[in-house]
Amino acid sequence: MTTKPRDRALRALLVDRVERSVRRRRWLVPTVGVGAFVAAGALTAGALVGTGLLQQTLAPEDAAALVGTGAAGDVTLLGAPVARVSDGPTSLTLPGRPSGAQHVAVGLQCAPTGTASVTVAGGAPTTADCGTSVVLPVRADAAGRPTVQVEHEGPMTVWASWARPDPVPGPSPQQQAALEDGVVTRSEYVAAWDRYVGCMRASGHPVDLGPEQPVVFAIGIPVEAVQADGRCGPSELSDVDSMWQDEHPDAQQYTPAAGARYDPATDPEYAG
Repeated sequence: MTTKPRDRALRALLVDRVERSVRRRRWLVPTVGVGAFVAAGALTAGALVGTGLLQQTLAPEDAAALVGTGAAGDVTLLGAPVARVSDGPTSLTLPGRPSGAQHVAVGLQCAPTGTASVTVAGGAPTTADCGTSVVLPVRADAAGRPTVQVEHEGPMTVWASWARPDPVPGPSPQQQAALEDGVVTRSEYVAAWDRYVGCMRASGHPVDLGPEQPVVFAIGIPVEAVQADGRCGPSELSDVDSMWQDEHPDAQQYTPAAGARYDPATDPEYAG
């Protein structure tokens, strides 16, 4: 099969981003801002910016890369994603709706970074952060091939695909066991956080609790890790964390009391 220069250019962009995502151990949308392009064949970055890249259908291996690196979020892509490079607001036309499909995943990388407005099939616009992906519902009565409209004042790379969100997992057996007796001890609380950290790291998002042992742990989650947090939290931590905080009402999260070093001598009921 003969590949055109533009096909090779798009594939080069995807492969480059995927490789850098894996090296950095982060989940990132495997597309790049126009300023980061490298020449692919005879087609230069300047040419892409000047002419815009016509909508392309991604090869199966590139679609698999979106899922393999976590760039698509916690979803199963249905059918082949489409992609486009643009130097301003743009749109993509999705292929026909696969059987049972009710959502569309949209990923974008922008220059300058910031946010973009994403609209699918004439629905309500959603604000998406550059460098992430969003999953949006599509009305069941939307006919034909829906259009994804992306508004951003500046160069960007956008991909879109029909998608099925993965179900949010229930509490793991370990978390259920910690809750079974109606009491969360310090060791059970720390163990739940350790499982959560392991889950996030396995998803490509290293989380560091630091050397301190506060009464209540608190960490910031970058926007690109929100989807992984939505899976790892309910599975390994959320219910245990909630019960621990209920047991320590004087240590509300983000307060000085919550950040104070944990002293088991002052917490005999739950220090086990």
